[in-house]
Amino acid sequence: MSQQNSFLNNKINKGIQLMEKNSFKEAIKIFEEIKDDKHNKSTGLLFLGIIQIKKKNKSLAKKYFLEILETNKNHEDGNLNLALVYFDEKNFVKCLLYLDKVININNNNLTAHYHKGLVNFFSKNLNDAIKSFEICINLNENFLYSYLNLGHIYLRTKKFDKALENYKKVLTLEPKHNPSKFNLSWCYFALSDYDNAFKYYEFRKEKTNPRNKLKEVKDKFASKEWSGEDLNTKTILIIAEQGIGDNIQFFRYLFWLKEKYKTKILFYVDKKLLHLFKNSNFEIVSNLENINKIDYYQHLLSLPGKFYEEKNSFQKIIPYIKINSNNYLKWKNILNNFKKPIVALNWQGNPNFLFDDIRSIKLSLFKNIIKIKKYSFISLQKGYGSEQIKLNSFTDLIFDFSNKIDLKDNAFEDTISILKNIDLLITSDTAIAHLAGTLNVKTYLILNYNPEWRWFIELKSNCFYPSVKIIQQPEPDNWNFVFKKIEDLLNKY
Repeated sequence: MSQQNSFLNNKINKGIQLMEKNSFKEAIKIFEEIKDDKHNKSTGLLFLGIIQIKKKNKSLAKKYFLEILETNKNHEDGNLNLALVYFDEKNFVKCLLYLDKVININNNNLTAHYHKGLVNFFSKNLNDAIKSFEICINLNENFLYSYLNLGHIYLRTKKFDKALENYKKVLTLEPKHNPSKFNLSWCYFALSDYDNAFKYYEFRKEKTNPRNKLKEVKDKFASKEWSGEDLNTKTILIIAEQGIGDNIQFFRYLFWLKEKYKTKILFYVDKKLLHLFKNSNFEIVSNLENINKIDYYQHLLSLPGKFYEEKNSFQKIIPYIKINSNNYLKWKNILNNFKKPIVALNWQGNPNFLFDDIRSIKLSLFKNIIKIKKYSFISLQKGYGSEQIKLNSFTDLIFDFSNKIDLKDNAFEDTISILKNIDLLITSDTAIAHLAGTLNVKTYLILNYNPEWRWFIELKSNCFYPSVKIIQQPEPDNWNFVFKKIEDLLNKY
């Protein structure tokens, strides 16, 4: 019997090795043979299902796992793997069903408790998620991912001290876990501990991936990363990074460098943004072809930290964007056709942004606002999100400019001129908020309960955009308060 078990184990191990090498055809042959042995059928089915997961054939994987459960409903691994397939499909109802079966079979199954925590986290059942992650820690106090997700939950719910505690625990277990260091910065910004905030914010470079431009710079130039050295008579290249809004907002720090040093400053930015910055006293480039030498480089979003280190404050707004007079007059003539004060709307940011689910806003929430008859409402939404005008039957209430603006290569070329010809902008946290703020356009910025780190600074110090009024959720998901407040403001405006 022992010899027979040894033979079976060797066969299973060989199949697993083949599976891990993605030699699926050979592995399937082995596990089909094991499946045909009635004493080991469940083992064969289990690994055949796992192979199909690896091959991304989820329907066939589920078929194998369900076949296991037909003969043994308490098969722990069959239930678990079926739950994991449903998790991958974001079918959280069925996923929870099978995870609970696993936990009933074996309350010490760490994987089941962890994924139950994730399901509740993604479903915003945060108290239940916390319970599951704490169970994981009781099962294994060194299970890093429970601390990581607890950090995320406490960060989202503005319990920043608890978030710090959990991210630091992650770093105790894995000192090089740079995403946790980056998340520490968000907590420190919220707590106004700016020294630590800017220190840890430097770890965004591992998370936000500005590597392509940086690699290009390093490959071409024998230069150093600027860390505060004297730049007099030197040339420094500032690398644009992150989103369009980040570049619009923090370009102001180049003026500080120019004021502080007699230096040549180059700003390396995407081609479609060149026109936003070209009227400044800097060399704005979208490629490095005609640049022969630089002494230093630095990323744009590292400059606020350098500035704060020196001045213990933040750079004030600089209205550097020059308006194209011909385009401005064109849109002035178009918008003069509206006989009421014009309110522009923007509600949707980049859907690929990690926290877009709490940043962007459904257009349906604007329904009471756009019915106020003393205003004309226009949409500045482009691409994704603009379809919501028709879906919500708002075509008679919002004039849709999405097919008429910014059709050429320059980002926001028409939007800039429109913004300078309206009475008010109401927007979610997108690049247009930064554009309007830089242009000194009256703006209501709609923010969630726990917004992006820079708005904690703005709410406390009012240092970024004097023309922008922030209207924020008083508690998670409470948009009713926000839109009632905007409705009241518009009725009084």
